[in-house]
Amino acid sequence: MSQNFSYENSLWWSLVDHPNFNPKKIDSVWDVAIIGAGFSGLWCAYHLLSNNPELSIALFEQNQVGSGASGRNGGWVSALYPVSDRELAKNFNTEEIALLHSQLQKSIDEIAEFVELNAIDCGFSKGGSLSVARNRGQLKRITSQFPESFLDESAVKSRIAMRGAVGGLFTRHCAAVNPAALVIGLASYLESRGVSIFEFAPARVSKQGLVVTQAGISHAINPRYVVEAVEAYRDRSRAQIPIYSLMVATQPLPQNIWDHIGLVDRETFAEHRHMVTYAQRTSDNRLAIGGRGAPYLFGSRRRDSHENRKRTHQQIRELAISWFPILENVEFTHAWGGAVGVTRDWSPYVHWDGHKGALGGYAGDGVTLSYLAAHSLADLMSGKNSDRARLPYVQWRSKKWELEPLRWMGVNTAILLAELADVEERFTQRPSVLGKIIEKLF
Repeated sequence: MSQNFSYENSLWWSLVDHPNFNPKKIDSVWDVAIIGAGFSGLWCAYHLLSNNPELSIALFEQNQVGSGASGRNGGWVSALYPVSDRELAKNFNTEEIALLHSQLQKSIDEIAEFVELNAIDCGFSKGGSLSVARNRGQLKRITSQFPESFLDESAVKSRIAMRGAVGGLFTRHCAAVNPAALVIGLASYLESRGVSIFEFAPARVSKQGLVVTQAGISHAINPRYVVEAVEAYRDRSRAQIPIYSLMVATQPLPQNIWDHIGLVDRETFAEHRHMVTYAQRTSDNRLAIGGRGAPYLFGSRRRDSHENRKRTHQQIRELAISWFPILENVEFTHAWGGAVGVTRDWSPYVHWDGHKGALGGYAGDGVTLSYLAAHSLADLMSGKNSDRARLPYVQWRSKKWELEPLRWMGVNTAILLAELADVEERFTQRPSVLGKIIEKLF
């Protein structure tokens, strides 16, 4: 990632003071060196210290702490997992799948405890999450997939006044957060525990150990263990690709608008579309909305300009107004975006070979998954025979993405089909046939 990311574009960063993390010269020998100072790398350091407080740990970040997906996402601390139970059941039994979900749910509460114990002002609020159906096609998909969590029309409208709502589902296993505030709070905590965090210090694995570049000077270090925690911001690779997710946010909304919209408990919410959407009521009473739709770039390239794609941002604004017409004359003050890492089968991964570790592939569900995956990796590194060390993503190897141009054609075709599937359901009032085609592509 280049160093010219504009923090002013992001609502989350506009509300956070960003301290500098540059402790000393790179002349020490560490037990563990972690590449990447986002949630994955920081939580890995946190869990390693919890297992062994005597470890010396350094994190190397090529930009600034949390400047990747960790500080730009939708702020959902959710128990969502990007692979369906039906797909998981092809390789894992019912008990293993249930353990995964229980560990995700437990992780939300552990993050909440960390925030409270360390007085991190990140707007953390566990109000649950709503998925709203606005047509009969969406409703039929909800009732067939999640009958135990179904809400009828009146129950949905008692929580959120989304125009056209005909039903939905609710889960209590989700919290809203300012992710940039959380990532900075976590980094500051680790620094106070003696962890060395180097910003603007790109690092790469070499045959001799690790090469770190700071202020134009390269340093060779040889830690006992190395962890790669860069997710979508790794070098171009067929192992995972970057998919863009963009967001907008309103000005702080007056109470009369919130009286109309609802979300009294700050529930996160989305429309149950094929094209992913997500939103929350922020702690300072804005509406922050995000969604997919920006095209995949040939060769898995990343461009800062693609994170500020005006057309996609405008589509998200229009979607928000279609949900809540009362926003028609409200100012949208922020627009930003970022890339998430997606493997070919959408499965996250934790890899450990006794010396080197890697984790990622969260497909947009990384705020909680990064905490849990890092906990799994830390247990593996510490030799702990825990339940977390046996979860489905541990040592999971996804097949590689197709070569270009097939990859570019396939991913962008799927994005287009998702848009058309939503149009199809709106007109037919039935679950989309195109949606089933998308499931077969991935």
